[in-house]
Amino acid sequence: MSNLGGGGAEAHARFKQYDYRANSSLVLTTDSRPRDTHEPTGEPETLWGKIDPRSFGDRAVQNKPPELEEKLSKSRTKKSKRRDDAAVDPAAAASPAATSQLISSQEP
Repeated sequence: MSNLGGGGAEAHARFKQYDYRANSSLVLTTDSRPRDTHEPTGEPETLWGKIDPRSFGDRAVQNKPPELEEKLSKSRTKKSKRRDDAAVDPAAAASPAATSQLISSQEP
């Protein structure tokens, strides 16, 4: 303890003032406001009976985004247009392989 800055007994007293045993029983309190009992203590609390497990996610939006609806409507109109064109002209709707087989089967 010679590196404490000299003074022997004084240095030892300064060192001992921060000892754990000297400070362990000291509790600082204030009288300015009473302790609020509604403050959280950090202790885990159960949610049993306070929430309904079926209510998780009930505030989440359930509809589709408008951009997706626009894309789906365009896709549906294209498909219906293709079906209408195929119903009017079945040869145009057939694949090239099917068309060549149709032509070869009609030749004598």
